[in-house]
Amino acid sequence: MEASENLWIAAAIALAVGIIVGVVLARVSRRISGGSSSSSQAQLESLQLRFEEYQQEVAAHFKTTANLAGRMNRSYQDIQEHLTHGALELAPDDMTRQRLLAALDQDAPIAPSSRKPSESAFDSLEPPRDYAPKDAGGPGTLSEDYGIKRKP
Repeated sequence: MEASENLWIAAAIALAVGIIVGVVLARVSRRISGGSSSSSQAQLESLQLRFEEYQQEVAAHFKTTANLAGRMNRSYQDIQEHLTHGALELAPDDMTRQRLLAALDQDAPIAPSSRKPSESAFDSLEPPRDYAPKDAGGPGTLSEDYGIKRKP
């Protein structure tokens, strides 16, 4: 009987030690996870703050870029108007004046100015095609022989 009593006492002691170890481990894990959670929360808030600052920097960058591009466009228009005025005022004859103005209009993109575009400039415009033009007497794009080059 003594052996069975010793077995029961050993089992009770093992159970008590197991409960104590479990409680201690649970408290330690709560402290670790609680500290980790507050650390993670602080990191998250830090990242959120850095992201908002980055967004503000990007917005400021593009605003400055837009202002600089606008100034550059205005300066370019001023230069074009100055050159046009110089061609009109300083050219010795009408033929030279027309050639200078044509060269300026050819190189310059369409910019708003006080001059009205001539109607003849719009006469040469053609709408874009959504098909390949057909050569006279040649096969059309839907022809079976289109694009095939035969050797003589």
